[in-house]
Amino acid sequence: MPGETIDTSGEFGTGQDSAEVFTAEGIRLSRQGRFRDALRWFSRALQEKPEYPPALVAKGFALGKMGKYEEEIETCDRALALDPSLLDAWIARGFALGKLSRFPEKIACLDRALEIDPNCSRAWNARGHAFGELGAYAEEVACSEKALSIRPRYLNAWVNLGYALLKLKHYREARIAFVRALQIYPGHTAAWTNLGITHCHLGEYTLAISCLREAERLRPHAGSRALYWKGLALSQTGHHAEAIPCLEKVVDGEPRLAEAWILLSNSHFLLGHMEDSVRCFMVAYGIDKKDLRDCVVRGVTLLREGRREDAMQCLSQAIGILRR
Repeated sequence: MPGETIDTSGEFGTGQDSAEVFTAEGIRLSRQGRFRDALRWFSRALQEKPEYPPALVAKGFALGKMGKYEEEIETCDRALALDPSLLDAWIARGFALGKLSRFPEKIACLDRALEIDPNCSRAWNARGHAFGELGAYAEEVACSEKALSIRPRYLNAWVNLGYALLKLKHYREARIAFVRALQIYPGHTAAWTNLGITHCHLGEYTLAISCLREAERLRPHAGSRALYWKGLALSQTGHHAEAIPCLEKVVDGEPRLAEAWILLSNSHFLLGHMEDSVRCFMVAYGIDKKDLRDCVVRGVTLLREGRREDAMQCLSQAIGILRR
């Protein structure tokens, strides 16, 4: 059972090959999700052979799975100091850096991995994800497509490709990517959620509701993002009595999301709940008024600093609020 005490003393004997045997046992346990137990075997391997790169790389992986990202980086650095051509060490190091939101450094690690193996689909996919976290979605698309050209049934690459296309407002292409992901694995909650959101953007609200309900079935406690889009789709198809509970959960978690308050106001209005409609509208108006003022002040300040592009982005946000 996980967490059991393991006696590593002498079970496999000692000698030149012990480090390899201990590492293999640790990897076996890692594959079962027993990372704490696996670490004991990697430590035993490194006692036998302190400079054994496979044990270091596998130990780093287990540390990362336990959320010990700084330790994972240190362990990968030890392995790479011994052998800079260790592909898995560069990928694991990049993974840990990404978990610490150090995305440019993650990209640099994956570039090193791709110098070693230009056809490593894992490295291309991870590199794309890092670009996506930096808001560079066109680069994420290119990396995801490269990963898929190498490994056509790469589930996470299809999901990442779809998300990047969604952010770029290429909705039809995004829909194709999410459908492809779900053909590979129908139980992928994020793919169902993002497909539902994509359908909303395409005005396909009935399909969106089906997708978002499937996501909720797979993971019953949906986040506010999924609930917002489900509420929007329900309101757009006239199911206002169902939309209201969804949107109330959204504003409970994100009370400054003006869009949700506006949808709530509209649904209450169409059901004849005039007091609730006015109340929700006034909350949205209060949020919008402050956000509008902040956008304008920020935009003017940026213009004075000569940062025209950033200023125009702020002023565009202000126009979006006015249109709402």
